[in-house]
Amino acid sequence: MADLYCPCPERHKIWGELWWVGAGHQWMFFDDLKSSETYAEQMEHCPACGRRLERKSLRMAASTAS
Repeated sequence: MADLYCPCPERHKIWGELWWVGAGHQWMFFDDLKSSETYAEQMEHCPACGRRLERKSLRMAASTAS
């Protein structure tokens, strides 16, 4: 699992998981903004800006672990 966000000005929180699909791996993205109507639902587009979610275009969230 990876904590991510969309690079749009709203920086919508997303989590991504690498799933085995068919004969290969595929990133699956889920809404991680608890106040969102789609919290924990699988997404293909950012709910804030509508951009299609691709791992290479998303940014890693800063780690809060010490």
